Amino acid sequence: MNKQSTVMAIDTSTATMAGAVLSGQQLLAQVQTEAERNHSIHIMTNIEAMLKEGGLKLTELDGIVTGIGPGSYTGVRIAVTAAKTLAWTTAKPLIGISSLAALAISGVMAEPKRGSALIIPIMDARRGQVYTAAFLVDDKENSSGQRLHKDHIVMMEQWCTDWSLKLDELKSQGIETVLIVGDVDKHEESIVTFQASAATHGIQVVSSSQPMNGRALAELGRGEWLAEERTFMKEAHELVPNYAQLTEAEVKQNAKEQGEGK
Repeated sequence: MNKQSTVMAIDTSTATMAGAVLSGQQLLAQVQTEAERNHSIHIMTNIEAMLKEGGLKLTELDGIVTGIGPGSYTGVRIAVTAAKTLAWTTAKPLIGISSLAALAISGVMAEPKRGSALIIPIMDARRGQVYTAAFLVDDKENSSGQRLHKDHIVMMEQWCTDWSLKLDELKSQGIETVLIVGDVDKHEESIVTFQASAATHGIQVVSSSQPMNGRALAELGRGEWLAEERTFMKEAHELVPNYAQLTEAEVKQNAKEQGEGK
């Protein structure tokens, strides 16, 4: 897969269904719909609409890209299942991408260039928690960026505290900006506290509610950003979502097994 490939990308891990068809540097079609509870109803219609707008048949794609989470448990499965089905029926390459990575790059695309920047994507996980990760992007070096922290779930207050303790280190590395992108409105208090701490080190913390961008996902799938992030599947059925936490059923099963082991 290279920058001239034609790919279709889809993600339903958040309240936004994001999708795009990208051929070379030309964006042929894009979708960004807010319908968290209805992704399963609209996904195939949106896929058909993107292909029609792009003037392509499914068989003309070079590959299919999907966000694999973390995010909404039900939401993540919708795009993954659709992508696996389409890849299997057409024998097209299937590429899995971290939904948090796609959200991070969506923020980078939307915000003005800021030199060397730490990108922190967040998806609300309720009860003060967020799904999150961290990436470094340096536009001065035309870098595709690199991952600094794995996808995981954490209390937002603790996550901001952790980064506050690393401000000296970030400054020494030439980090000028921290961009927090995603569900920022739900965690404003923690972000404001972090902004104040960062300001004392000459680091600007910018928050952006930029939603998932389908083009970001497509470019990630082609390796234009965070090239090491891509997961190529030899067989479509091998792709599994990344929930970044145990499901409720798994939690109950673990508790049951622990009780039986006493």
